[in-house]
Amino acid sequence: MDRCPWPQVLVALLLLLGASSPLAAAKGGQGPPLPSGAAQDPEENETANLTMVGAMTRIQTNWGTFEVGLYTNGAPITTENFIGLVSSGFYDGILFHRIVDDFVIQTGDPNTKDNNPYNDGSGGSGSTIPLETNPALTHIDGALGMARSQDPNSASSQFYVCDGEQHQLDGSYAVFGVVVSGMDVVRRIAQADVYGNKRPLLAQHPVDDIVMEVLEMMPLPQNDTLQGPTPEEERLSYVSVGLTATFYLGLVAIAALLTLPIALFVRARRIRAQRRARSSDHGALTTGAPGHG
Repeated sequence: MDRCPWPQVLVALLLLLGASSPLAAAKGGQGPPLPSGAAQDPEENETANLTMVGAMTRIQTNWGTFEVGLYTNGAPITTENFIGLVSSGFYDGILFHRIVDDFVIQTGDPNTKDNNPYNDGSGGSGSTIPLETNPALTHIDGALGMARSQDPNSASSQFYVCDGEQHQLDGSYAVFGVVVSGMDVVRRIAQADVYGNKRPLLAQHPVDDIVMEVLEMMPLPQNDTLQGPTPEEERLSYVSVGLTATFYLGLVAIAALLTLPIALFVRARRIRAQRRARSSDHGALTTGAPGHG
């Protein structure tokens, strides 16, 4: 008589239970939990706080390239950590290991460079930074945030990009940047095939390798469109508007001064013509009056 494979059944049940946990796909507890409600509509995006952007990074993947602005003025600790890792080449060759459409795409784990997908999501750079939140920096569509474990101060190198607004994460995870170009690439990655129920422990792991080939710092635009106007620029702008208004008001005044004499001259001629006409009519009535018989 064959024995019932109870150990195998128990393992299968545990795997299914584990796969149903919101944090299961972020191995080691790193990464934001799945939203409990419906996903935000990515078309109803809020405006990014670009005045806090002080640096930019280009992320080149084998699926396309997107560029991110870093909130150096609003999240200095987190951006300094990220810029250091980018500049050292740490991220080059690392894969995206977690994908949830309409939620986030997650990467930054050096474990993804080996041939063992089961340890993806549990690695880091070897050092951590404290949780750094800023009420002005929220999880808008395209926001970059630092993944971490249940320990708030455990963020290291893993980060995620929001596919749609995810404000349920505000205050719990550090937002340190936003996609400023190539959001279509983020959307494409977010829609990549994942293993799902076929491999419960890799449910949110992409089937195909999506590699960050090169990350590099890039200069801010020369026109400072991401920085916003400085106080001096705003003052000069107001002065320029004032001068322009004064100029046009001056033109109106000059035109009025030039047209007034002409209008007075035309009016005087009209009055003289009317007087001559009345005088002529009066003379005609006098000479043509009937006599008494």
